[in-house]
Amino acid sequence: MAKVLVMTDTVAGIPKDLAEEYQITVVPAANIMFNGQVYTEGVTIDATQAYELIKKDPDRFVTSAATPGQLLEAYREVSKKSQEILFITIASALSALFRTANVAMELFREESPQTTIRTFDSRTCAGAQGLVVLAAARAAAQGMSLEQVASVAEQTRQKTRGLMMLDTLRYVYRTGRMSKLASRLASLLNIKPINRMTEAGTLEFVDKVRKREDGVERLLNLIREEAAGAEGLHFMLMHAADPQFAEEFSERLKKEFNCLSMVISEYSPVMGYGSGPGALFVGFHPELDFLK
Repeated sequence: MAKVLVMTDTVAGIPKDLAEEYQITVVPAANIMFNGQVYTEGVTIDATQAYELIKKDPDRFVTSAATPGQLLEAYREVSKKSQEILFITIASALSALFRTANVAMELFREESPQTTIRTFDSRTCAGAQGLVVLAAARAAAQGMSLEQVASVAEQTRQKTRGLMMLDTLRYVYRTGRMSKLASRLASLLNIKPINRMTEAGTLEFVDKVRKREDGVERLLNLIREEAAGAEGLHFMLMHAADPQFAEEFSERLKKEFNCLSMVISEYSPVMGYGSGPGALFVGFHPELDFLK
């Protein structure tokens, strides 16, 4: 077993097989509530089921932040396997999880002073966050120290980029960025915005298209621009209830770039309740020399 164990949240989209291979503990980024029923993402409800609820009635699909108590219990479980833990969270600019993780860490320090927990703000999300988590987990598997694993996470974060295309603006009103009427009107116009992750950990608008095919070409061009000079790229694709689109886009990536690895996963409904079904997120970075 690795000396250091890596934790992350469900927004990172780590597939179960990779979580098991690299001993990554995945905790819910938030609680899901629908029509009075409370669900735990990845435990009592999967992404496919959650998106069906969103499509059924988005107004009744609500999320609430994970509590310090939930994370405290997670720390207790992980500490049974290792006393050195790195918790990589979704960007603090997008969620309160990083702050909650620190509150829980201080509580756990009182009951288990022999355990060292380090929280790490990925300043990104989805496939980009997932790539940071996987790089850190590989570093831990190589026997690196907690400080070294955290350094790998930071170096990977600096090299990782993230782009996202929404299939519709129908659900964006859930984020508070647009009124419900405006989002419905925009969806009727078939507007598909393309966003990118910023250094501050927020999503910024880049462009908009009306056809998915045009969006795919725009994403490919943006990847070329942001990865200029890279000899090869690692990719992590995340889809919101549209695995076929993700598979098709992954094939385009393999044709257009020297694809060093490809992970396809589901975009967390904790984020997807605002982006809506059909959204696609692509994270990517070049080869990491510090992990060879």
